[in-house]
Amino acid sequence: MSHHTVLPHSARRLLLPVLVASALLTGCPGSATRSYDKEMGNTMTLLKEGNLSEALSQVESNNTSSDKDILYFFEKGELLRLGSDYEPSRDTWLKADEIIQTWEDEYRANPTKVIGDIGALLVNDRVRRYDGQDYEKVFLSTKLMLNHIMLGNTEHARIEMKKTFERETLIKNFREQEYDKIREEGEKQSISFNPGNLLENGYPMDRLNDPEVNALKNGYQNAFAHYLAGYYFEMMGEPSLSEPGYRNALELQPNSNLVRSKAQKKGGSSKPGPNQADVLFVVETGQAPTWKSVTVPLPLPIEKELLFVPLSFPVVLTSGVYTPTSINVAGQSLTVETLVNVDAMAKRQLKDQMPGIIGRTAIRGIIKGAAQYAAHKKAGKLGGYTTAAVSVASEQADERAWRSLPARLSIARAVLPEGEQTIEFRTARGTYSGTITVGGKINIVPIRIVGDFVYVGQQEAKGSFTELPSAQWAALQEDESIEAIQERASAVSKQKEAEFNAALPPPVKGGAKSDSKDSSVVPKLPKKLPF
Repeated sequence: MSHHTVLPHSARRLLLPVLVASALLTGCPGSATRSYDKEMGNTMTLLKEGNLSEALSQVESNNTSSDKDILYFFEKGELLRLGSDYEPSRDTWLKADEIIQTWEDEYRANPTKVIGDIGALLVNDRVRRYDGQDYEKVFLSTKLMLNHIMLGNTEHARIEMKKTFERETLIKNFREQEYDKIREEGEKQSISFNPGNLLENGYPMDRLNDPEVNALKNGYQNAFAHYLAGYYFEMMGEPSLSEPGYRNALELQPNSNLVRSKAQKKGGSSKPGPNQADVLFVVETGQAPTWKSVTVPLPLPIEKELLFVPLSFPVVLTSGVYTPTSINVAGQSLTVETLVNVDAMAKRQLKDQMPGIIGRTAIRGIIKGAAQYAAHKKAGKLGGYTTAAVSVASEQADERAWRSLPARLSIARAVLPEGEQTIEFRTARGTYSGTITVGGKINIVPIRIVGDFVYVGQQEAKGSFTELPSAQWAALQEDESIEAIQERASAVSKQKEAEFNAALPPPVKGGAKSDSKDSSVVPKLPKKLPF
């Protein structure tokens, strides 16, 4: 004889939104069940090995739908740029820019609708349309600016610079209004959005509070975008426009000597003479941090029972990266200074947006906790386990991010003789030696160091490595693994569950008489989640 359990109406009613959304999204590619981190793993390996053609093929094979999302254009544009294919890279990124402009237009037309997006409340943030992280939106304008300059389209570069400033302002306004909306909703729901208390439940909140993260003004402005604008207008002979760019860069990166010398017009500002050029080296190292999902079982005390509802939050994990301290070229040793730390920007953005993430997650927790409780009371452990299993399956934080971005963006600058020049710098693998060509009104040399490969953004550039013994280089520091974080969070929840059970009064001898009327009542929800 087969046995099956039928959930009562009250449990089904509470669980229905979760089940329906989960079922719909399971068959929806690129949404709730998509693991973008796993998808990009092989592509990044190919990139580190210098196999651009295979990396591009991998991106194409992962995006066979005719409706391409913004991540496809982000990644493809970057891979094309690393191969010095600036025109197709530009065209690809312009399609990504159209998607961001759609988001911007929607916000300008109806801020309340964009800020009040609740499509992800019932399942998880992966169901939301991905318009790019804030720092990615600004980075796209910066990279388009670079592409236009490399292609000699100076007027298009000028337009992109203006767009960068406008985009930063729009993001600032959006986040301020979003935060006000979240606070308002929290007061209505009597939910406390305190990110600091997540640390007590095993979430690594402490890593979002390190000095480099807190030193950032925000999580989207990058000093290089403004420095590049200053350099561009200086080379174009427009000092009145170059000075604001340098000043803005200094405000965002006050410890940079290279930026300060230009913003304050102190030292090192020699002008190129005949057959010389002012060269800006743009050194990008490593790869952008990964966004991972960690499930934190948070305790919800309902009707003298403790339910641990699995709720997921994003975690930013930093990869080890080595940035050269200097570049040797034409008999000079040029200091390399980091202007942008993408790892720190990602963590700062996550820190700033954590109240919103907690707010959406808290509402999901209320719905799922009520469904789990009702299922357990009406259908026994099997019903509770079924509901919990659905909650776990549908509860994953958003892992989407532009993975081929660098971890660091640094600069070096000098007046150099025109013509072919030899450059040399150290990497974690060894010493790279190559040639570049100096000449023209604006001279930018893009260099990307990722894994065991160096990409120099000139089609005629050539280079090779002199290997160094690995013992000469210390292991690069990386963040704690997601497995270790998850294990700690689970251990914390088990400890809290044991402490709660130990504090319960002993059961009444002979058992308590149940009230059939009470068993059909939806459980009273807690006023505040234990955040």
